[in-house]
Amino acid sequence: MEQSILDEIEARTSARLDIIVLHSQKGGPGKTTLACNIAHELAKRGNKTVLIDLDIAQPAIQYIFHIPDEDIKFTINDILLGKTKVKEEVLIETKNSNLFLMVAKENVEYGEGLLSLIEGIQEFSFFALHEMTKFLLRLGFRYVIYDCAPGYRMESVNAAAIADARVFVVRPSTFSFEGAKMMLNDIYKKLDIRSLNFFIFNQLPPELKDDNKKLLEEWRDEIIDMYLPEKISFLDFLPLSLDIMELGIKGEYIFPESDNLYTKLTKIVDTITENIDRMKKMKVEK
Repeated sequence: MEQSILDEIEARTSARLDIIVLHSQKGGPGKTTLACNIAHELAKRGNKTVLIDLDIAQPAIQYIFHIPDEDIKFTINDILLGKTKVKEEVLIETKNSNLFLMVAKENVEYGEGLLSLIEGIQEFSFFALHEMTKFLLRLGFRYVIYDCAPGYRMESVNAAAIADARVFVVRPSTFSFEGAKMMLNDIYKKLDIRSLNFFIFNQLPPELKDDNKKLLEEWRDEIIDMYLPEKISFLDFLPLSLDIMELGIKGEYIFPESDNLYTKLTKIVDTITENIDRMKKMKVEK
């Protein structure tokens, strides 16, 4: 058999797509900004990556990457509703040649129209997300990042079910903490245990008082104890950066390399990808 054919067969059999979802129990913890930065960092490292907006009610990825409406032929809505098959025209290029987007649109009528949209997405989303995985694998993607809608939306739960790693984002507030515990216990503990689970506290006050710092550490330990240490890992306490907030006013959300948040982000990406690699290596060895 010719070497070129052997090389092609080897490339196909060794192809791998890792799925990472970012999720939260409530809106506002900075989940989307983290998803965008994780995807950007993976692409920056030379990985063919796609970032998918699953937050149909409040999509933001189009605006974070400054994608004009005329560049959007299809949205994730069309796929989740079964209006179109997964195809290359759904993918939107960015300034980084390794990073592609699938955006969502909130342009639906409220009332009856919105209810029918939600019901339709729930009906088709599980099948659509599985087809998405096969499609992206065929195109040679290495990573897919899902920015999930907060809460118990069916498409978000379905994405979490097929993920290799789930990152649950929590704000440093009592109601966010209690909501996170509820959701982790109600849904995540019932999902496939072969996937990895992480959580992170985001948007901490820059100068945290000692008693509040101690309380957050107790919350971290409580989540780990509730979920079991071998099944969930803590990533970091991320501070609220006033510099990043100012960049957001100008429509810039990707962390500059000079910012402390970027340093923390690289370590987070290292932790997630190294653990996925380790998990999949163990599966192959078994």
